[in-house]
Amino acid sequence: MSALPRAGRPALVAILPALVAAVLGGWRLGVPSLWRDESVSAMAARMSLADLRRLLADIDTVHALYYVLLRPFAALGGPPEVPFRLLSVVAFTAAAFGVAALGQRLAGPVAGLCGGLFYALTPIADRYAQEARSYALVSAVAVLSTWLLVRLVERPTPWLHVGYAASLALLGWLHLYAVLLVPAHLVAAWLAGRRSALLSAAGAGVALLPLVAIAAGQRGAQVFWLQAPGLKEVAAFPVEVAGSWPAAAVLFGLALWGAWRVPVVTLWAVVPVVLSMAISQVQPIYHPRYVLFAVPGLALLAGIGAAALLRHRRPAVTVPLAVLAFAVLTYGTQVALREPNGRPDDLRSLAAALAAEERPGDRVLFVPQRYRLFVAVYGEPYERLVDLTHAPGAAEPRTAAELGQALAGVERVWLVSPRIGPRYADDERYLALKKRLKPGRTRTFGSIHLTLYTRDN
Repeated sequence: MSALPRAGRPALVAILPALVAAVLGGWRLGVPSLWRDESVSAMAARMSLADLRRLLADIDTVHALYYVLLRPFAALGGPPEVPFRLLSVVAFTAAAFGVAALGQRLAGPVAGLCGGLFYALTPIADRYAQEARSYALVSAVAVLSTWLLVRLVERPTPWLHVGYAASLALLGWLHLYAVLLVPAHLVAAWLAGRRSALLSAAGAGVALLPLVAIAAGQRGAQVFWLQAPGLKEVAAFPVEVAGSWPAAAVLFGLALWGAWRVPVVTLWAVVPVVLSMAISQVQPIYHPRYVLFAVPGLALLAGIGAAALLRHRRPAVTVPLAVLAFAVLTYGTQVALREPNGRPDDLRSLAAALAAEERPGDRVLFVPQRYRLFVAVYGEPYERLVDLTHAPGAAEPRTAAELGQALAGVERVWLVSPRIGPRYADDERYLALKKRLKPGRTRTFGSIHLTLYTRDN
């Protein structure tokens, strides 16, 4: 079998997975609160271009293109959850369509239909389909890049080379770690005898050089929290993807059955994840969401496996049953993802609690300072509070001495922070606050803590 087998042209079977993806993407879209990463996206999309340039000069240059693409959605108005997540829903729908169409081209309509439906039903894909971050869009571009690679291998033309190079550059500008797809593509092209794909990849690499240079300087502030994955993280990956061990057994089992049949899809599903974990042993870059763009390949591989396994067993009956079984196994996870507390932080409830209890003259302090951006998407209560983190008009946070002066005569300060563990216990602003005021009860809203400090009377 060739590295890139060719089947018929894409057909209407791709529409059903796209419709399922659209329905699941929209299902309870506005119920979970935006969490801190989404808050940053929303605030960046609302900023003036001058303020956005200042933000990107310090951090998040790797997300610059996504923030620009999100700006039209900021103009839609209304509660922030739905408009800021719409781009991801659209991307998820497009990716499901692309997976099904690509699967039909490579392995036939049954494989394409199953692959597209598996992707639409996979919990990790659904999770990021309802998040105001770039990961669903990255996955959609990964599907597009793989489609273009297949076309390029089948019948290379100058325009396909240009389009393929542009898609890889777009992939990297949306999320730099997504270039881990390129080695998988190059191996597939090599096996198919189309070494000219190397030139397209090289062109994309040149287009990404400015981003690489800037991102290298921001890495310490961007992904300092990443750690090298061990056996625990490797073992947890299937559950991260499928939501439970039974669902993972179905998805990964079918993918394993289909793994040898279409090498380009196998490489797409496996190489980025393996490379991410391997590189992370030296320089941590792995997180399940950072390899989300490999999940369309995994789902398509499962679709190919299902089509091969069931082709002699009345596929008109058994294929829908296989997809239905996967839907049943993932249903509990799908519901949990859409609960009000279905995100790492509940910023909406945090803002509601603050709005209900703040008093005139109250102050707020963010430790560390970046938490000001993390919670500001629900900004109304914070707009009424005097922010002690920065002096008016100052770019840098107050020093301990400056904060001490600002606290003179202040009776109540709300501290917004993560858990004050070893990482933040020595923060000079936190120490200055604790020295002058007494902490009350701390409430948690996911990983974000809210504590009221008052002066002893």
